[in-house]
Amino acid sequence: MQNDPYIVEGYNTQLEFASCKSVPYIGFVGGRGSGKSTALAMWLYKWSLLERGLYGMYAPTFPLLSDTIQRVFLTIAKPHIKELNQSKNTIRMFNGSEIICRSLDDPEHARGPSLRGAVWDEASLSKQEAFDILIACLRYEGKQGTLLCAFTPRGLQHWTADVFNNPQRPDARCFHATTSQNPFNPPDFAETLRRQYTKKFAQQEIEGGFISLGGTLMNREWFKIVTAIPPLRSVIRYWDMAATLSDGKNDPDWTAGAKVGRTEDGRWIILDMRHARLTPGGNEMLVGHTASVDGKMVKIGMEEEPGSSGKSVVDHYRRTVLLGYNFHPMRPTGDKVVRAMPLAAAAEAGNVMILEGKWNKDFLDEVEAFGYDCPHDDQVDAAAGAINMLAPKFIRPHAGTSARPDEVPRDELIETFRDILDQASTPAEREELLRILYGQDRTGAVVKGSLA
Repeated sequence: MQNDPYIVEGYNTQLEFASCKSVPYIGFVGGRGSGKSTALAMWLYKWSLLERGLYGMYAPTFPLLSDTIQRVFLTIAKPHIKELNQSKNTIRMFNGSEIICRSLDDPEHARGPSLRGAVWDEASLSKQEAFDILIACLRYEGKQGTLLCAFTPRGLQHWTADVFNNPQRPDARCFHATTSQNPFNPPDFAETLRRQYTKKFAQQEIEGGFISLGGTLMNREWFKIVTAIPPLRSVIRYWDMAATLSDGKNDPDWTAGAKVGRTEDGRWIILDMRHARLTPGGNEMLVGHTASVDGKMVKIGMEEEPGSSGKSVVDHYRRTVLLGYNFHPMRPTGDKVVRAMPLAAAAEAGNVMILEGKWNKDFLDEVEAFGYDCPHDDQVDAAAGAINMLAPKFIRPHAGTSARPDEVPRDELIETFRDILDQASTPAEREELLRILYGQDRTGAVVKGSLA
């Protein structure tokens, strides 16, 4: 904090943004890590002190609200905060200004009292309906209020582009920042991100550009079709589930299960793809039969949908359909395009192969159409999910075949029998369970393991 209580250390674009009140709608459009949340907090801090009144703080979800914009604001504005009311989720400043903090997962949460100003973090992750409702609140004491939105673009067809990338709108102004412009990032942060993205996606996520990504994120030529399986370190089958049949009038999602291997030289190979529209019972049969064909040395992953229903589905598969298999659910983070970037970046670098099969054309057709607006992306989701689950681990190879007991990776043994190991009531009992699980090494010493 500098001597002036209204100024927080920032770079030029952030400081200019924090001083702007010239139009009703002001955007801070930037790449990942460009300091968007900080820019919003700076604006709210300054103007809530200069012009006493009621303000709003918004984010697409409550976790995003509490973990980003609210956390930043509470840190930089601490000298002038009188009270944080956690039950009402409001902030009161010493000068009398009050800030209401809300998530917009339901656009109706945007309704409320008249506001002098509002800041909205990650606005491009919310629906336009929330914007349309919120701007009607900008009428404090009969005067036009100001809405500040910070976000990374989501394409030319998104509502944020219509507001902040439209030179015909006199009521909006846009400040633009790239990831590399933020001097407070770690050294080479932008280039580290760039290596994980395709060139096209980097224009959006690092440069903060409004570009069209529909059908341009991946090319089918990036995926080399091979007829033989190279030596593998590990294999996983990952499922992206759907359970609606087509009635000729609808176009529902598909269930897709990608079997992906990590090669000894660090590349990826998509070994097989299961792709079908089935009932819930049909899905169970498909997943169960595929697991028996793949063999128990193939790890199984599945996307866990948010909420209690997603947990119930995963629990059902764990206890009934996939009992005895190395099954792990994964709750995805970020949108589908972001989650697909490790797959896309590896493919662009020539590091993704696909095993020749009848499924190749359907998969490559989907690859070519993949983007924010593509009608179906189930196979890409499944392949990306497999890579995202498998990437952190480098274990020994089994391409769905049996393995000798001494070849079974210890991490996978731990995960498979974790429920039993967790029941150990004493360290000695746990040690005995590990002895049974691992056996002894050639010198007769017990092979120790960690449950951490």
